[in-house]
Amino acid sequence: MSNLFLAISCVLASVSCKVSSKENDDTVDDLQTIIAHEIVTKEEFDQFLVQFNGDVKFQKKRVLFPLKYTNLANYETNEYDTVYIQSENYEKYELISPKSNVLDGQVILMSDSISDSQHQIIMLVEDTGIRIEFLFIMKENLWYLFEIRNRST
Repeated sequence: MSNLFLAISCVLASVSCKVSSKENDDTVDDLQTIIAHEIVTKEEFDQFLVQFNGDVKFQKKRVLFPLKYTNLANYETNEYDTVYIQSENYEKYELISPKSNVLDGQVILMSDSISDSQHQIIMLVEDTGIRIEFLFIMKENLWYLFEIRNRST
């Protein structure tokens, strides 16, 4: 009788393991499909930029830290100072319909594709000499901010 009980227990355990294993295999397959789709699908820059501007957490995840920040130190000698901004010191940037705190000029944004894997947004403030360039790079089919150049005079 105890042998019969042991045999039935083994069969039930085997069947439940196979069912559980099948469910896990389906979940893994679904997850692999989602990951493969995300990896293969190249992120469109315009769609990325909307989310980059709308979500602070997303923006911070899509910055390659330490972020290189280059500032024009001397216009006449074309000298630059470079600092690297760490994650904890990063401040959100608004790159769609920015609000200007400069009373003299209108903010102008120019978006330019440098190559398939590089894009830049140039922010100008009319009649002020303010020019800031935001450089983005595509890495594993996702866009990231990797450098800011302040070329204001």
